[in-house]
Amino acid sequence: MIHMQPDAVISHFPHKRMEAWKWTDLRMSVSEEHMGLTRAVTPRLTLPDGVSCSPGNRHHGSSGVMPTLAAGFAPVCWNIRVPTGLNVQGPLRIDNLSGGHACMFIRVDKGASLDIEEYHQGPDRRFSNMDLQVHLAEGSRLRRVVVQNDPGNAVRVATACIAAEKHSILEQYMLSFGGALSRLETRLYSEGEGIEATMNGAYLLDGRRHTDMTGHVEIAGSHCTVRQSVKGVVTDKSRGVFQGKFHVKQAAQHTDARMRHDALMLSDTTEVRARPELEIYADDVACAHGNTIGALDENVLFYMRQRGIPQARSRSMLTEAFVAEAFDDLDDAASKQSLLTRVQEWLA
Repeated sequence: MIHMQPDAVISHFPHKRMEAWKWTDLRMSVSEEHMGLTRAVTPRLTLPDGVSCSPGNRHHGSSGVMPTLAAGFAPVCWNIRVPTGLNVQGPLRIDNLSGGHACMFIRVDKGASLDIEEYHQGPDRRFSNMDLQVHLAEGSRLRRVVVQNDPGNAVRVATACIAAEKHSILEQYMLSFGGALSRLETRLYSEGEGIEATMNGAYLLDGRRHTDMTGHVEIAGSHCTVRQSVKGVVTDKSRGVFQGKFHVKQAAQHTDARMRHDALMLSDTTEVRARPELEIYADDVACAHGNTIGALDENVLFYMRQRGIPQARSRSMLTEAFVAEAFDDLDDAASKQSLLTRVQEWLA
């Protein structure tokens, strides 16, 4: 376990001179007053039947500055396993409610299926750093629903590294309301053919909140299908960041990968930074990316007001419809309704 003073920890944080963090300056967003900089935290876990959890002292494949720090400060890695062929009834719930560093490893064995509900919401002026490693064995399925809703003065980094074997399926849906700084990063490594992945999300920011949704997908097998769609809504003096990259290796022939980021700026003092990227070395693929940043359509707003809908209600309805598209493919009715309810509460 690392023993460092808070100021020394902060000096190791990523900063704007690092390319992957140039729009999310973690070092400048954290002070020694933030609780959790030098301590480990144990997430609250609710395990469904058939899923096992055991503490261990091994950290599986941690890489990057923040996962390495999490592994150094957290002496225990929580190892969760779904046995071969098990179709888990009910979700694995992870509540990360306090500040500090945490490490988890989840293995979904061959042909097994798991749903995860992950909630990140801590007290004021807390720093949280979570490293989640996931291994999806052949033919397994994982659905991950993530909600982050910290106070406006909290800082959170949550990194998930997912290794997927052939014919596995990943569905991921994220909803972030930001904080002083929040970064939700997903790194997917395909290790076989026929992998299907959906990585959608939305961020809704007001005040001076900041959210960074970063994704990196490395495709090494053939006949893989990847879909990523992120919707953003920013107002006041908030800042939204989207970074997405598909790295298609030479062996990944017949890949079908599409990425989109769309953001609404509801005031002229907001800021949105977006960088969608494709790096392709295979010659028989269908890959595309797109990015739009704009405001609500004034013509549509005028049309709705002409039919007696108040302006505030019109803006809320259009914004909700815009964000809801990110969750269209989520076929769990309860999870979808929970996400949409949170969107509606933010818009109210």
